[in-house]
Amino acid sequence: MGHNKACQPKRIYRRGIDRNQGQLLPASVEDYVSADNPARVIDAFVDSLDIKKAGFTKSKPRKEGPKGSPAFDPSDMLKLYLYGYMNRIRTTRKLENECRRNLELIWLLNGLQPKYRAIAYFRAENKKAIRLAFRQFVVMMKSWDLIAGDTIAVDGTKLRAVNSKKNNYNQKKIDRHLKYIDDKIEEYLKQLEEEDKKENKEKKIKVKQCLDELDVRKQKYHELEKQLVETGEDQISTTDPQARQLIIRGQITEVAYNAQASVDDKHNLCIDYKALNTNDRKILSTMGARAKVTLKKETFDFLGDKGYHNGEELHKCKDMNINTYVAPAERKNNRPIPTPEYYGVHFTYNPKNETYTCPQGQTMTTNGSWYKKVNRKSLSLVRHFKTKACRQCPVGHLCTSSPKQRGRVIERSQYQQAVDENNKRVNTEKEKYRKRQQIVEHPFGVIKRQWGYDHVLMKGLGKVEAELGLIFTVYNLRRLITILGAKELIARLLPFFSKIRPILRRSKRLEILHNLFSPKILRLACQLILLNFDLHPIQYEIKTGFLHKLTLCAS
Repeated sequence: MGHNKACQPKRIYRRGIDRNQGQLLPASVEDYVSADNPARVIDAFVDSLDIKKAGFTKSKPRKEGPKGSPAFDPSDMLKLYLYGYMNRIRTTRKLENECRRNLELIWLLNGLQPKYRAIAYFRAENKKAIRLAFRQFVVMMKSWDLIAGDTIAVDGTKLRAVNSKKNNYNQKKIDRHLKYIDDKIEEYLKQLEEEDKKENKEKKIKVKQCLDELDVRKQKYHELEKQLVETGEDQISTTDPQARQLIIRGQITEVAYNAQASVDDKHNLCIDYKALNTNDRKILSTMGARAKVTLKKETFDFLGDKGYHNGEELHKCKDMNINTYVAPAERKNNRPIPTPEYYGVHFTYNPKNETYTCPQGQTMTTNGSWYKKVNRKSLSLVRHFKTKACRQCPVGHLCTSSPKQRGRVIERSQYQQAVDENNKRVNTEKEKYRKRQQIVEHPFGVIKRQWGYDHVLMKGLGKVEAELGLIFTVYNLRRLITILGAKELIARLLPFFSKIRPILRRSKRLEILHNLFSPKILRLACQLILLNFDLHPIQYEIKTGFLHKLTLCAS
C-alpha cells in the first residue's frame, strides 16, 4: 500500500526577509566593511602614498561637468581602480555601476559616484604617476625586508591587443590582397565587355559599382603600403597603431603586447614592469638596469629564458656587474655540421694567444680583422678562425660541409666572452636556473589564469603600461595579504600619525584634539588604538569615545 500524502509532514524551509518590512541599516557605513577586508588594505595603501610626489592629476574630463565644479581627488580614483582590478572589474562603465551598488566601494569612496568618463580620463592621463606610485610601493616593500634583491627573474607574456588579425597588415598580406583585387577587376572587365555586346544596362550598372568598390579597396591597400615604406616598419595595425603581431607559442601568432616583469625570488613580488610591442631579444639589459636602480644594489643574479639570449645584451649586463643566467639559444647554421663530435662547443678557445684548437689538435688562427654580421636585424662584429690543415684533414667530411679549400671556419663574436661566462654559469649552477619558472611564472599564472587578464583594454604602449601598473600593484597587494595578513599589512601601511588622520579629517571636534596634543601624544594614541585594541581607529572612537576623553582631559 502506498503512503497517504496527506499524512506526510510538511517540509520547513528557510525564509528570507519580508520585502515590504522596513529594515534598519547599520548605524555607520564603517560597519559595512570588516576589519580584514581587502578594501581596507587598498584604503590604507593609497593613504600611505605620496600622491603629489607621484604626480597624479585631477580626474575630470575637459568637457564634462558644469564650469567651476571641483574635480575628484586622485586618491579616491586610484582606490577605485585598485579595487576594480583586484575584483576583476576593469571597464569604466562597470566601475561606475559598482560605485552605486557595491557597499565596499561606497565605504571606500565615501559615497562618491564618478561617471565613466571621469574614471576613464584618470587612467588615461596618469600613466607616469601610476608607475611612480608602483615604485613607491616597491621601496616600501624593500624597507620591510620583503624584497631581498639577490636573485631576480625576468620574463614576458603576450596580452592580446585591441586589434584583430584582420586589421594587421604586412607587405606580404597587402600583396596578396592587391593580387586578389586585380584578378577580380580583370574578371569584372571581361563581364562588362560581354554585357556590352548583350546591351544589358542593369547588369552593366551592377558591374561598374563592383569595379568602383574594388578601386576604393585597392586605394586603401596602396595607402597602407605607403605607410609601411614611410615608417620603415614591417607591419602596421589599423585599430591600435602600436600593436604588433607577435608569436605566442610555436607557429601561433596574435596581435598583442609583450608584458615584461622583473620578480624577486624571496616572495615572488614584482619589482618592475614594462610594455613592449617586440619580442624579448633586445630587452634584457634594459630590465637589468632598471632593476639595479630600483634595488640600489651593485650586483645580483638575473635569470631569463632562452628568448633573452643575445650576445650584446649579455655583454651590457656584464658591464653593469649583473650576473646573468640565460639559457643558450639553439643556433641554426646555414651549413649544418655533419657530426655532433665536431660542433662548435668542442673547439677550445685560447685567450692568451687568441687561437682555437680543433678536436684533431690543429691550431686555428685569425687575421685580426672584424667582419660585420647581420642576424635578425641586429649587427655584430665577428672574427674568423681557420687553418690550412683542413685541406689535408682525413675527417674533414665529418667536420664541415664547406669545400675543402675553405675548410672549417669558427666565428667569434665581439661579445663571445660574456656569452661563454653566462653559458658556464647556467651549466654549472643548474639548480639556480631551475628556480626561474617558480619565480617569474607565478605572477603570470595568477594574472592570466586566475584573474583572466589575458588581454588589455587600452590602446598604445603608454596606456597599456599604465594598465600593467595597476595589475602588478594589485598583484603585489594580494601577495602581501597572503604573506602578512590584512590587519598586519594595514598596520604597516599606516605608520604613526597617518593612522589617526582619517579620524581627524571626519570630525571637527577632533581637530581641536589635533591642536591641543603634540604629534608624539597622537602617535602613542594611535598605537594604543590599533595595536592594543586590534580595531580600526574610527571603530574604536565610535565604541569607546577614547579621543573624546582625551579632548576633555586636555581642556
